[in-house]
Amino acid sequence: MNVLIADDDAQTRLLLELYCRGEQFTALFAESGTAALERFSVGDIDVVVTDVLMPDVSGERVLAHVKGKSPETPVLIMTAQPTVDDAVRFLKAGADDYVTKPIGHEVFQHRLRALLERVELQRELQRLRAQQSGETQIIGNAPALQSLLRRLPMTAQTDATVLITGESGTGKELIARRIHELSRRKNSKFVAVNCGALSDTLLESELFGYKRGAFTDAYRDTPGLAEEAEGGTLFLDEIGEVSPAVQVKLLRFLQSKEFKALGSPKLVHADVRIVAATNRDLRAMVDTGTFREDLYYRLNIVPVHVPALRERRADIPILASHFVNHFRRIYDKDVRGFSPNALAQLQAYSWPGNVRELENRVQQLVVLSSDQVIQSTDLSGVGEAPAAAEMSFRDEKKRLVSEFERDFLRRALQRAEGNMSAAARIAGIDRKNFWVLARRHGLIAQRGHAVDGHWPRRADPQ
Repeated sequence: MNVLIADDDAQTRLLLELYCRGEQFTALFAESGTAALERFSVGDIDVVVTDVLMPDVSGERVLAHVKGKSPETPVLIMTAQPTVDDAVRFLKAGADDYVTKPIGHEVFQHRLRALLERVELQRELQRLRAQQSGETQIIGNAPALQSLLRRLPMTAQTDATVLITGESGTGKELIARRIHELSRRKNSKFVAVNCGALSDTLLESELFGYKRGAFTDAYRDTPGLAEEAEGGTLFLDEIGEVSPAVQVKLLRFLQSKEFKALGSPKLVHADVRIVAATNRDLRAMVDTGTFREDLYYRLNIVPVHVPALRERRADIPILASHFVNHFRRIYDKDVRGFSPNALAQLQAYSWPGNVRELENRVQQLVVLSSDQVIQSTDLSGVGEAPAAAEMSFRDEKKRLVSEFERDFLRRALQRAEGNMSAAARIAGIDRKNFWVLARRHGLIAQRGHAVDGHWPRRADPQ
């Protein structure tokens, strides 16, 4: 947790910093009321401690601002000139506690711990309520995330198709589920399908179902996920992985909300709301001819972008604390949280796998921890990679270009059924250069065959 302490007196700040050392929270100091308001606006502040008399912005104004923006955030008022009238006025204005200077170590710790425990209890209550109601929890106070969450109720009110974009591990399915829960379809099913995990035939049969005898092993009529989601929401994850052949059928389905089960001549209407997600740049794929432009525009009616974790670093301590509480209950471990240095190390790391990577790492730390507090020495591998702000632009660009090249070449080979010359023509690349790139990305083996067996024809590098 983060505690923001505002006081214009340097000696008081130093004293309170000593009081905070070794505690299981991070103390952040502001030398003025203005600095306190600026830091609070960034987010991730759990408790505010503020002096009353400061030359620019008074503690009363800090209190009013905090309670106006976040009524649930506790505020502890400090003053060197106490009166009963002042105490009553501050408490009526929303202050949660009131202490007089000079402040002793034990008094400060006792008052602050009481407020921090209240925050923990409030969060636990919110978690339990969310569990009982079945609502999806989306955790974070960072402005980028809060801006997204404020848009969701309006996004959910219509049946317009939503396209959720964002890197892997950012929580796109959570956003899709929240849209469903906020919509008029919330009492019907939310049905998800991973388009990237299925072949063309399997994906089509999963979506639209099949009739008995439609293919080998089709022993009975089987409804698809579009039918299962009737009245609810159909979530198409990894939509960027869909082949051109299935893209055509998806386009027809989005246009008419009608489909045919495999092996059936009958058109069936589906009353479903479509939400799709991808970690790919579909606009770039349209430009390269690997994704249909008309399908892209059908999907991108309401665009929603989920920020990467490195773009909401202020949420890392909140998420880490949430995952610690979650996994300590599962594994019955007495792990309370992270030391300030460990939290700083978590925030410095770039988290290329985003929230999913953070969750997996915290799970590992809880399982292996033998202490109540996870220390920075426990975080081997975390923070060793450069933070996003320190990463080389050239290296990041190289990684993204490499991912794009591999995907583009793979799709060209699929369309050409493994014929290297035809694939090179589709890609608009010289045949020899195409072969070199395909070898570099591991798409063909030493003898010129596709490594995964999808393209049976023999490659020809000559």
